Formats: sequence, C-alpha cells, structure tokens
Amino acid sequence: MRILAPRCHYIDMEHISDHDLERYHLGMVVDEAELTTLEEHVLACPKCADRAESAAEYVDMLRVAIVTGNFDL
Repeated sequence: MRILAPRCHYIDMEHISDHDLERYHLGMVVDEAELTTLEEHVLACPKCADRAESAAEYVDMLRVAIVTGNFDL
C-alpha cells in the first residue's frame, strides 16, 4: 500500500494515496494484511474516509459512463 508521506496527521499514521483508495473501491486490494490496514485507517481517519467516499463516487461515475456509452468519437 502506498502512503503519502508528506501528509502526516496522527502519530505514525499517514494518509492513503488516491490510487489505493480507487483500488480498494474496485476490489483490487486482495492481500488481507493490506486490506486490513487500509480499512482500519479509513475508519480512524475522517479525512481519508471523505477521500474514500469521493474515490467511490468517481469510480462509480466512470462505470456508469462506460455502461451507458454515448461517447463522441
């Protein structure tokens, strides 16, 4: 799991990268240790919880766009 180092907030706890939040929402985090660490952090960190929600909305919006199509090529 990639953690963004410059944004420390709790002692020894850093924010989760946007990439890993997207991977989590897509179900691509399969390693139990990584999944547990990520979920525990999101539960303890309101900032990452908000970012996780935004990542989920973004991924869902892309899924809808892919399914509905209507792309101007």
